[in-house]
Amino acid sequence: MFAHLGRWIARQPWLFVVAWGLALGAGVAWDALVPKPPPTDVASFLPDDAPHNVAMRLVREAFPEVAARSQIVIVGYRAAGLTAGDLGWLDRVAREAGKITERPVLSPAMPFFDRRLVSADRQVAMVIVNLPTNFLSTVTVDTVERVDRLLGGDRPTGLVVEVTGTAGIGRDYAAATQQAFHTTTWVTVVAVLVILVVIYRSPVGAMVPLLSIGASVYLAFVGLLMLAGIGWPVSDIDRIFTVVLLFGAGVDYALFWIARYRESLTTLPDFETAAIAAARTTSPAIIASAGTTICGLSMMMAAELIPSHNAGKILAPVLVISLLAALTLSPALARLLGQWLFWPAGLAHQANMGQRFVWPAVAGVVTRRPRAVLTFGLILLGVPAVYALTLSPRFDTLAELPANSSCDRGYEILNAHFPVGELFATQLAMKFERLPGTDELEAIDRGLSERIGALAGIEDVYSAASPLGQRASGGRPALADRLIKSLARPFYVSQEFCVMRLDVLAEHEPFSPEAMALIEQVRAIANEEAAALTRAGTPAQALLAGFTPYIIDVRAISGSDQARVMFLATLVIGLIVLALVRDVPLTLFMLLATWITYGATLTVSDLVLCHLLGYGGLDWKVRLILFVIVVAVGQDYNIFLISRLLGELGETDEREATRRAIISTGSVISSCGIIMAATLGSLWAGGLSLLRQVGFAMALGVLIDTFLVRPVLVPSFFLVAGRARRSQARRSSPADEAIEAEYPTG
Repeated sequence: MFAHLGRWIARQPWLFVVAWGLALGAGVAWDALVPKPPPTDVASFLPDDAPHNVAMRLVREAFPEVAARSQIVIVGYRAAGLTAGDLGWLDRVAREAGKITERPVLSPAMPFFDRRLVSADRQVAMVIVNLPTNFLSTVTVDTVERVDRLLGGDRPTGLVVEVTGTAGIGRDYAAATQQAFHTTTWVTVVAVLVILVVIYRSPVGAMVPLLSIGASVYLAFVGLLMLAGIGWPVSDIDRIFTVVLLFGAGVDYALFWIARYRESLTTLPDFETAAIAAARTTSPAIIASAGTTICGLSMMMAAELIPSHNAGKILAPVLVISLLAALTLSPALARLLGQWLFWPAGLAHQANMGQRFVWPAVAGVVTRRPRAVLTFGLILLGVPAVYALTLSPRFDTLAELPANSSCDRGYEILNAHFPVGELFATQLAMKFERLPGTDELEAIDRGLSERIGALAGIEDVYSAASPLGQRASGGRPALADRLIKSLARPFYVSQEFCVMRLDVLAEHEPFSPEAMALIEQVRAIANEEAAALTRAGTPAQALLAGFTPYIIDVRAISGSDQARVMFLATLVIGLIVLALVRDVPLTLFMLLATWITYGATLTVSDLVLCHLLGYGGLDWKVRLILFVIVVAVGQDYNIFLISRLLGELGETDEREATRRAIISTGSVISSCGIIMAATLGSLWAGGLSLLRQVGFAMALGVLIDTFLVRPVLVPSFFLVAGRARRSQARRSSPADEAIEAEYPTG
């Protein structure tokens, strides 16, 4: 089959170029003529049945005035103290925002809310606009922009106004992500072009993989628009990863074909024969290598968290497009260019320094002392890999605030003048089968408030029994107390839904481990109270909503997602590798080596990013993305090495075959590793904390695999385990011959 493909490319390359041209033309026409689908609004990144989502649905139904999926927080600040004019203007803004959103808006002018919405020093006030949409949805971003436009015009002179809250964070984050997408794309293209020109000393040769993979990236974007049209959520983060993965992996695959084509031209009589040989020998290994990456990414669909699940749905299919470009368009362009492909260096060129010195030296050490090399390498990577088990991921979404944005400035103002928990209160809802009487309900309320308020780290508890806060209870005339409770009751008790609500304010940042531990204690107290009420004949259920309960669910579900995806990705990739190498111990070691690489990469990334550069910890999303990429891409390079090694065994003994394989694949695989690391590392240019962490970690993992695991650990294990003799005995099998591929130096 692959020989036929090579023959078509060799004899009629223009057919492939025309076919891709027609596909690009169709993509351009579709992009220009077909209306863009409206963005899909993801209600929550958690599964529908997650405890937080269950609680949030109940709170939104029972208390629509104070519950929302996201919030716009308008911050007004005057250092000399807010004036009556400032507060009046904020109240007018609140009423206008309510008209835009058609939702209740909390204003400092509302009874008893002034205590919570105006700081004790009277320098800062908040207006809270509740929204029914997710904080990252385009609907939310548009609403924030509309509300933001209200803040100009007649603003009182000297009043500082900022927009923050989860919806404000979403708006600023979306803008930063769009900028990151454009920056990352250009940095990726320029980095790949420069590296290709430096390595191959031919600007024409560099443009072939760049143009072919660029075409695949454009068609991938058109495909993403089509997927969005049928309801698949596609974010700017997904598009960013599409760019870096397609350029990284696609250029790698194209380079392996071109490298083999170049080598064939030095021994075969013409371009046609060389193209056939290149397609026949490289295509199986390229497909298998792409298969490991595609299958590894697709395993992310087993994740329950929506962003991880969607990434698997999106990234795996688009990689197929880059694979097709590497197997058809890039070879066809190379064939059409003829000798110009190698201009100005020409076909005959001297071996580079790696081919002459570096890889022969590495091969000599590995083949002479394989046991010592294997032991040293395993210790070098194994120690930091074990240490990675002690690292805790960071769940602080606030760390993603774009620096010096309005949401960042607003959050800093609020932090300086309000308790930390004021903006991120946890809502405790007690759901009853039938609502207790007023006196019994107040007794339940006071009992819960006192137990929760006694916990170390609780700032205050607001409820129907203490609407001004538990700390402010008492000291008021009885008539005033009854009036305040009467006004506050609809915000804390729902007759229709038989729900009582408490606002719990913690002293800690909402996404910190301390806050999560504290809210777990609150949950335990609430569950105990609900169980006691149920035993006493008043069936009740305790539910928690808010940012800290949300992140507690994210922590729990991301942990199970990580374990599930790691197991499935390892299993599927292991089966692909086993089908190629037909050697169980070697397959297991190749998988083990990538696991160790993953652990070592986590530890070194934590050292550099957190201890040297000052990041607060590795984001929890880094772990899952890093694992899939390191395991999948790592097996790509191992497959190329082992395929060449098995090919050499037919002509010499195992040590010489290993030496030849390391030398012959060293430069080309290292070049591909550098390109992959550069494309992944270009995420750093995006500026966002998550992208910088992911980009650094993935680039580091690829480099470790490229320069240590593939040329040192895998060959030394091959020699120590004596796998070569059994592999050689099986080489006459047609299945093995079909997968063998030979790779030259670049």
